[in-house]
Amino acid sequence: MSATDPKVKSKVGILIMAHGGGTTWNSMVQEAAKPLMENYPTEFAWGMANFVSIQKAILKLEAEKVDRIIVIPLFISKHSPILRQAEFLLGLRDELADAPMPVMHYTNEFVEMSGVELDESHKMHNMLFPPTLNQVKIHTPGQFTDALDDHPIVAAILRDRILALSEDPDSETVVLAAHGPNGEEDNTEWVKSMESLAAQIQKDQNQKGLMAFRNILSLTVRDDAPKPVHDQAKQHLRALVRQGNTSGNVIVIPVFLSPGGREKSIAERLEGLEFKWSGDTLLPDERLRDFLIESVEEFL
Repeated sequence: MSATDPKVKSKVGILIMAHGGGTTWNSMVQEAAKPLMENYPTEFAWGMANFVSIQKAILKLEAEKVDRIIVIPLFISKHSPILRQAEFLLGLRDELADAPMPVMHYTNEFVEMSGVELDESHKMHNMLFPPTLNQVKIHTPGQFTDALDDHPIVAAILRDRILALSEDPDSETVVLAAHGPNGEEDNTEWVKSMESLAAQIQKDQNQKGLMAFRNILSLTVRDDAPKPVHDQAKQHLRALVRQGNTSGNVIVIPVFLSPGGREKSIAERLEGLEFKWSGDTLLPDERLRDFLIESVEEFL
């Protein structure tokens, strides 16, 4: 049964989780989700597993009388405390696996909906830092699909981003750069998924009878990590670009979902170095629609 088959419309609800950003960022995600929105009750939960956003989405879906909810985490990697927190909030984990993520929401609304009391020590820079979290109120079975990770659609989009800048693959070093998590274990697994994407891109070049790239390297820039970790990641990126330039050209590709500014920080930290850069993210690209549809079809 197809994910866009109206026969299943009244039974299944879709909850799409994404980091969220400005109007342009969010609208690109919503545009990719249009085929699902036309056939299922579909809601979005923006933020880093934001309790308020998730609870509101669940209430709206249950008001539509759905009998199960498919949760699509539209994040670059599943190796993240954001997704583990979302699993806890939706009752798929018994306990929080990490410290609660900061919340960008009005204090009164968060306290009222979550039941977690806050004092001034939990507020900083328009952010809330809750000491703990309760699970959301949900009466409908929920199922998580996979994050983007090393899905072939992601590899295909990244390959096109590279080819748009490539002139001589045999002499080019490609650097795939993602935001990345703070934790070392998560970061190791995140990079492994990106290395799988790199291998798929090289394999696709070979299968199409094209020259493979000289090298495709994968790393994370870890913008939100403690300063020593962040600084080390910055120097690692700069070192790879310098080394690539000794034997050819360097192409730097941001592995980000949607344009919104964070990806630009990669180019900024490479100031003074030679590299090719478009800044194009995964969205906008119609193939992300296929990813969302496939994610639902796996559970139908």
